[in-house]
Amino acid sequence: MVTLDARTGKWVLLALVVSLGLNLFVGGLVVGGRFHHPPPGAFLHERHVDAKNEPRVFLFVNRMARELPPDERRNFMTVVNGYRGELTEADRNLRDARKRVREAMAAEPFDRAALENAFADVRVRFDDLQKVLHGALADAASRLPPDARQRLAQQDSKDRRR
Repeated sequence: MVTLDARTGKWVLLALVVSLGLNLFVGGLVVGGRFHHPPPGAFLHERHVDAKNEPRVFLFVNRMARELPPDERRNFMTVVNGYRGELTEADRNLRDARKRVREAMAAEPFDRAALENAFADVRVRFDDLQKVLHGALADAASRLPPDARQRLAQQDSKDRRR
């Protein structure tokens, strides 16, 4: 039988606790890697992109496309990316309009008419973005086989339940 004095026992206990912590950490990495989903901007291009710099409309499109098989996703995103310039401009116009709302809201003296005009501009810019987005999605969906369109429709309903 092996006996340990009090001092040695403390070091052995500390080593066991550190070992347990490292094992839990490595196990977490392994399990996390197994269930990891690609970041929001990963399907915009064949390479990872910085999602913070992408217009939010592309993040929405990525969520729609993530359930498609890789070839169909690539085809879908190729068509949507053909609208990139229009979508980016419409997104920028909407962000600018929202900025004008914030400015009108904070202005001193407060001008209700200016705020209402800014809100009206946001509605117009939002509609403009929706028209371009809907055109891009309709064009991309029209080039997909029926089963892929069904997946897109199911993905949209999953997102709405969240």
